[in-house]
Amino acid sequence: MSKYHEFFSHHLIRFVMGMSLVGVVLTCVYFNGYVTILSLVLGALVFVVSEYLVHRYVLHELPWLAPALHRGHDEHHQHPMELKYLFGPVHYDILLYSAYIPLVWLIFRELSVVVAVVTGTLLYQLYYQWMHYVAHRPIVPLTPWGKWMKRKHLLHHYKDEAAWYGVSNPVMDYLLGTNKERER
Repeated sequence: MSKYHEFFSHHLIRFVMGMSLVGVVLTCVYFNGYVTILSLVLGALVFVVSEYLVHRYVLHELPWLAPALHRGHDEHHQHPMELKYLFGPVHYDILLYSAYIPLVWLIFRELSVVVAVVTGTLLYQLYYQWMHYVAHRPIVPLTPWGKWMKRKHLLHHYKDEAAWYGVSNPVMDYLLGTNKERER
């Protein structure tokens, strides 16, 4: 099976793709110049921060916050190359976006901004999922960035689970000091 078919056939990826397509159409319909561009970037930044915080605290350091998520992530660490542990269940994302979209609406109360923020989050999540998929499958990334990020994520799995939490980017790891293995 080709890597693209394998990736795009997963229920979670199809859900995020579908939501992203709706989001892109709505973002274009309600395009509002630089406000839309900044809102897309803000949505991506929301995912960057969430990715790190959830990975570090919910999935590793504070398992009691979400025991089912932690157990699933633990399975992923025990079987890092198995596709069945690579993506989370789609119902988590349905619940997440069911809460996230109204929250973004409560904060901004402007349809063009809300649509763009949510779309930025969704598009960044697709990028994140692709980076995570590539890190765990026998795929050689095409770019130096992709190769570096794959290496960092595999170091998280095989060298120190308390470092390199960023799967799609290292920014939060550098800001919070988890960009290197712990001293023992």
